[in-house]
Amino acid sequence: MLTADRTLRQKMGPRSPQFAGTVAAGFTVYRNSITAVCADGTLVPAGSTGTPSAPVAILGLARHMQINTANFPGTGPGVGGDIAVDCLTGCYDLPFDTAPTWADKGKPVYAVDDETVSLTQTPEGGTARLQVGVFAGIDADGTAYTEI
Repeated sequence: MLTADRTLRQKMGPRSPQFAGTVAAGFTVYRNSITAVCADGTLVPAGSTGTPSAPVAILGLARHMQINTANFPGTGPGVGGDIAVDCLTGCYDLPFDTAPTWADKGKPVYAVDDETVSLTQTPEGGTARLQVGVFAGIDADGTAYTEI
């Protein structure tokens, strides 16, 4: 799980619609974290447990960090649950748990947590993961990209 904002490379192309939501109480999303939407409409980092309701879909990558925890001592636009977080869509270099190959092009990609993705929907002994998007391809330098 992420503990800070991160930077990702992006391949430009057509974009899907972007949606926003507020962060669930007790959670923090970081910039470019894979963000899930719960059944109640609140946002949590993908792979979170103890959510207010079940995570039902991946919304995209959080545009900015938003802290909605009671123990954070600050104030401002990045703190609290009343600020909506836009979730970005597009083609990004999300890290994979196991490196994909060109034979995987077009296959579904699933969230392991808010940082990592996988081509495996249900790991051995685990529960089903939410789909992030599809495997888009591999850049000339070997970087794998996911279309969200």
